[in-house]
Amino acid sequence: MKMKIGVSTLLYEKEDIITSATKIAESGQKRIELFCELAGFYPGEVTDETFEALASLAKDYGLTYSIHPPCTNLNPASSDPSERARVIDAYLGTVELATRLGIRDMVVHSGHKSDPDVDDVWAFDLARQTLKTVGKTTEQAGIVMLLENTCWGATGFLGTPQDLVTLADLCPPSTKLLLDVGHAVNWGMNPTECARIWLPRLAQIHAHDNHGEHDEHLELGKGIIDWCELLCFLKAESWDGIFMLEVVALEDPEAALARSLDLVRTCLSQC
Repeated sequence: MKMKIGVSTLLYEKEDIITSATKIAESGQKRIELFCELAGFYPGEVTDETFEALASLAKDYGLTYSIHPPCTNLNPASSDPSERARVIDAYLGTVELATRLGIRDMVVHSGHKSDPDVDDVWAFDLARQTLKTVGKTTEQAGIVMLLENTCWGATGFLGTPQDLVTLADLCPPSTKLLLDVGHAVNWGMNPTECARIWLPRLAQIHAHDNHGEHDEHLELGKGIIDWCELLCFLKAESWDGIFMLEVVALEDPEAALARSLDLVRTCLSQC
């Protein structure tokens, strides 16, 4: 199987970054997305001890990290210049974290309109400006931006999957695409069709389930998403990217991860 499995530290979102990453590593997973909103890992606030612990963990377990910047109240397409400035600061701070840990890819969000009445074209251009500014630094640092589909509903400014490609085309040439399956479903799009359109530049997938309305981040199989359709498509195309489980499971993270992995294996065995 060319596709590689990863797990986001969101699985243990109430833990600190070291505890979360350690538990995932101890479960046998080799690819871990470090989410910057976990305790101890916000850009500009990370201690030398945390850097050393993450580096040691990677060495001891043979881990490969990717990184996800903060996103709460940070909208790359915001109509408010001060909010866009905070996004740029948070993203550039994340680049510094990535550089220090030797991470080679970083998630960036497409953003959303600040208000449903905002013009789609204007919101698109605001997102472009933000990502272009961040992209200059990521390119210099040798870090690939992974552009994630994040807008839907009344505040969405991307009308079709092709629109995300168009936005990526205005970023550094190295920019890749990240399909967030849950976001695609909330967007009213078929995730498999998104994957088909984005395949030439599709580097990573965020996998979590929902019921088509809210960003629930459920374990796979607990919502309405057809995982077998998507996974069989990826297998048929010999996709070799990262299938990152971005599940939030406060009650029993270990069981939620195990069931999600079982569903992935079952689907792939039936293709």
